[in-house]
Amino acid sequence: MRWKGPIAAFMQDISPEIDLEGALSSGKTTACLWKVFNSLLAHPGIHWWIGRYGDGETQTKVRPAFEAICTQAGTIPQWNAKELAYDFPNGSKCFAYGLKSPDALSRYSKMRGMGVAGIYNDQTEELPEDFSLELRLRLRQPGYPHQLIFSPNPPNVTHWLAQQFPSDNRVPSRKYYAISIHDNAHNLPPELLEAALAAYPPDHAKHRSVILGLRGMNVTGEPVYKGAFMRQVHEVAVRFDPFLPLEMALDFGKHQPCVIWRQVSPLGQVRYLGGILGQSLYLDDFLDIVLSHRAQWFPGASQIRECCDPAGAADTSHGTAGAVKTLREKGIRPVFVPDSNSPSVRLAMVERMAAQMRKRAADRSEAFVVNSDPERWLIISEKATVPEKFLADGFEAGYVWDEHTVSVGNKQVRRPKKDGWFEHGQNCAEYLELNFGHVGPKVKEPKRATLQQPLGDHAWMA
Repeated sequence: MRWKGPIAAFMQDISPEIDLEGALSSGKTTACLWKVFNSLLAHPGIHWWIGRYGDGETQTKVRPAFEAICTQAGTIPQWNAKELAYDFPNGSKCFAYGLKSPDALSRYSKMRGMGVAGIYNDQTEELPEDFSLELRLRLRQPGYPHQLIFSPNPPNVTHWLAQQFPSDNRVPSRKYYAISIHDNAHNLPPELLEAALAAYPPDHAKHRSVILGLRGMNVTGEPVYKGAFMRQVHEVAVRFDPFLPLEMALDFGKHQPCVIWRQVSPLGQVRYLGGILGQSLYLDDFLDIVLSHRAQWFPGASQIRECCDPAGAADTSHGTAGAVKTLREKGIRPVFVPDSNSPSVRLAMVERMAAQMRKRAADRSEAFVVNSDPERWLIISEKATVPEKFLADGFEAGYVWDEHTVSVGNKQVRRPKKDGWFEHGQNCAEYLELNFGHVGPKVKEPKRATLQQPLGDHAWMA
């Protein structure tokens, strides 16, 4: 292996904590294991732990990779089955086992008593955040340099890794690296690089994470709109028409509140104009941002229609605390369908929008379009505002089916996965279609409630 660019910098980095996030075939695991091996040889008697969260993956993935490096280097340690560790001739020791305990009551049992100088955790996106905090307490072997190394696939920006290791490296003791497949291209067969770029071209939603190694979409599963949404067809320049009603949907996410705006042309074209996904924002602050951007982006709207997630609009113990009062104070009076979040209703809206994606409007234009302007799709937190096409990304690949079905009327029904990220924009689109839509498969007209009406006992099935 030859190290270049950011990987070479990582190999020399002595920061106490390092987060090396890498793309497909970026060589991040290999680089980390070489770094551990070099430390074991350079510091006789030092102790390291290497592994994944699960023991099975540690035994079948991490250990064979580490043994291959030792063989290549010409230093073969002895496996100590009693201690689950490699014993090196110079007295160094490398423990290798998974951290996940089979006993929920002894969550940290596999870490109890561990006292090492170095820790390397592979596939860290699988690791619960509380384990990352516990691991730091295990760096206590005296007389040696201490270092904690994580090597996850790039997580989304809400993952705990993104919070602990900000991309601007503003935390002095922590260092974040993003490794692209191009940084390791000199170690890869040309055909592998070509295949990766062909599978994830620059306009693909996963190009950012899979090829460039940057934080963003990193989901697995079958896309909900697979075969229906085509980015090169449905993502186009869209203009706001002040003479058409402006439709707005709110989703009250626990950590990511979301708003989406759209219009429907007289000829039946559904146009998603823009949206905002909040990060760790209080509803009151988020609504101020929403109303400010609505005034800037859509001046002179002739009519505004508002709908929302009933879980937040309902003034009950199940609703978002204070949501009703906050909405009223902001002058927002959305309608909502009490059964909006039921699996059958959600599935009906997915089918209806998928049908729109396959149709043409009366003027032969696409019946379903999403604004291609990145400045109309924003991720907003207290610290930053970042353009991010989260709705189109979700339509293309981010919004996936849950691997588990749910029983509805004694029938097994598929449901989209609740991922804490893409779901919010997608749910807004579903609320818009449910409350204001009229194109696609026919469904029973829903019973709507408003903030001025009691929720009551509504039953609605697609």
